Amino acid sequence: MKGDNRVSLFALILGLTCGYDATAMAGALLLVTDHFGLTTTGQGSLYAATAAGWIVGALLGSRLVNTLGRRKTLLGLTVLYLGATGLAVTAANPLWLGAGRFGQGTAIGIAIVTTPIFIAESATTRARGRIAVLYQVATSVGIAMGYFGGYFLADSGQWRLMLAIPGVLALAAALWLLGLPETERWRQLRRERTSRQAGVVRAIFGPRHRKLTLFVVTLGFFVQATGINAMVFFSPRIFQHIGYTDDFGLLVLPGFVQLAGGAAALVCALTIDRFGRRPVLLTGTALMGLGHALLVIGFATDSPGVVGFLGLITFIVGFNSGFGSLVWVFAAEGFPDHLRGAGASVMLLTNLTTNLFIAQFFLDVLNAVGGLLTFLVLFAITALAWLFVYFAAPETKGRSLDEVQSYWEAGRRWPATDDTHAAAS
Repeated sequence: MKGDNRVSLFALILGLTCGYDATAMAGALLLVTDHFGLTTTGQGSLYAATAAGWIVGALLGSRLVNTLGRRKTLLGLTVLYLGATGLAVTAANPLWLGAGRFGQGTAIGIAIVTTPIFIAESATTRARGRIAVLYQVATSVGIAMGYFGGYFLADSGQWRLMLAIPGVLALAAALWLLGLPETERWRQLRRERTSRQAGVVRAIFGPRHRKLTLFVVTLGFFVQATGINAMVFFSPRIFQHIGYTDDFGLLVLPGFVQLAGGAAALVCALTIDRFGRRPVLLTGTALMGLGHALLVIGFATDSPGVVGFLGLITFIVGFNSGFGSLVWVFAAEGFPDHLRGAGASVMLLTNLTTNLFIAQFFLDVLNAVGGLLTFLVLFAITALAWLFVYFAAPETKGRSLDEVQSYWEAGRRWPATDDTHAAAS
């Protein structure tokens, strides 16, 4: 099997794992709430534990990915995920369940840092964007699988089995990774490593990389602040607010929403090399805003059922064809080899800190102020995100990693030696 195809299959398996993990708790939460007698704040805390793990994983990932290498880091995180899954599925109280979810979140946080780097360095220039988007497709399918699995297991009350399934996927990812080599760029980095590592933080915020760092940090904030993980984590609760009450409405309909998002990401994967990163990202962000607007209209007219459902689909389709597919591409492409892990982690710190607050407080806010005001605020944030992308995001279609790095290092100017791409930004 050719190298790009082998990397693509690994990205698909790991994407399924990360996606299923995100919604395994969404289905289980309906059962866990009754099993442990959780309050709304307690429900949010289980998601906050996962989100806190993501932050820790992002911090660890930036160091591990350079110290151990891309491949060993990915293998290590699958081992961590399997151990944490064992803790979660055997938990006898909310504390141990939260500890298991924290461990799973830590592994996913490491994956979020490492996977885009591994893809960027393992794939050819022609396939790099496509494989990164396929990873998002798989994540969306995994999210849908989590909802569907929750639906089919709901009647039996098997919430522990719901949490165990992504562990099987993680094991499959580890076994496939054994057949993939370490990236040549990391091998070169290891040969060249001197005292540069001590100045990583100073380097990414120094004059040479400051513009890129500020760009990816702001982009990371908008990814979460526009509400994606509120839609993923709490989709069954959102569906309750727009009028659905049975298991089909609370678990299967959110699954169909995610499948629509996965289809959008697949279309993005097939067309991104034709249309480019920037037009796709702008279109996706506009659809996200339209989705929030439909939810606002639904709640404003006191008939959010159908309109709210369409709003959720539109938002997820927009996210998966834009931010979800491309944010990691921008972060992985711009930094040089020795700063790529740290750069991705800096973006993720903003991203995941925002996610932590959403995980902990979104349900409380939704219950306190209602859907109209909640989604009106999210619509305003999404409008700001579109303006940021319009004014700040470059077009990197067809560019090598070295060209993209030169663009940022030169103060957002493409290398003068290649006039054929000069207008692409």
